[in-house]
Amino acid sequence: MKHLFSRRTTAGAVAAGAVAGLVAMVPGAAFAAAASSATPGSTTATSQPSSPLCTPALFTPAQQRVEGDLTARVTQLNALSSAVNSTTNHLTPGDRQTLQNDITTTELPGIQALQAKVPHDTTCQQLRTDAHSMVFTYRVYVVMTPQTHLTIVLDDETAIEGVLTNLEPKIATAIQNAQAAGKNVTAAQAAFNDLKNQVSTAQAVTTGQTALVLAQTPSGFPGNWPVFTTARTDADNARTDLHAAYTDFEQIRSDLQ
Repeated sequence: MKHLFSRRTTAGAVAAGAVAGLVAMVPGAAFAAAASSATPGSTTATSQPSSPLCTPALFTPAQQRVEGDLTARVTQLNALSSAVNSTTNHLTPGDRQTLQNDITTTELPGIQALQAKVPHDTTCQQLRTDAHSMVFTYRVYVVMTPQTHLTIVLDDETAIEGVLTNLEPKIATAIQNAQAAGKNVTAAQAAFNDLKNQVSTAQAVTTGQTALVLAQTPSGFPGNWPVFTTARTDADNARTDLHAAYTDFEQIRSDLQ
């Protein structure tokens, strides 16, 4: 335990690297794709238009618009699938499987089926029906997108909380050993106390959030939008807490070296 906080120590390096990784983590990105359909500064969101302006004379441009919107949704879903499958995240196996299923067995096939259908629409009514389904049945931007990004962020934070929690007994022993050796550990102990508090505070706001986020469905929108905004706030707060815990960790390591 004497060298727990040496920069060569595996446990110390893992914790430092994992927590430092939060610097690049931006929970706010979870809502980036929904920004165009959300009311700025509010906790509500509105749907994108599902009834394109359509008359016999305007049918072709209206049809092209819907086709473009469908293509954009396929692109977004493929990006979400790549994010879920990335080896850089810490999604739990269950959460990864849930997201993969939603994206690849429900959302993508549904949107792609509409892609195949819309070019064969011949009336404005058919086009409006398909456009309505595109938006209201799948909710790619205002449900699937925040659901995916928030789950990734929350699972990442939960993993880091676990790393720090597992290190707490080792940190306590290192402080005790340093004190027994005659070292002044006042600052290290204060930082350790704060570290434990910061981790506990982060755990309090992340526990159970992924299950709640993943339980949301397209049909629940817009009533379930506050679930996502609350989860985003909690993820932001946890990120702040874990940054503070990492600062404490570095302080303790410096004091005991």
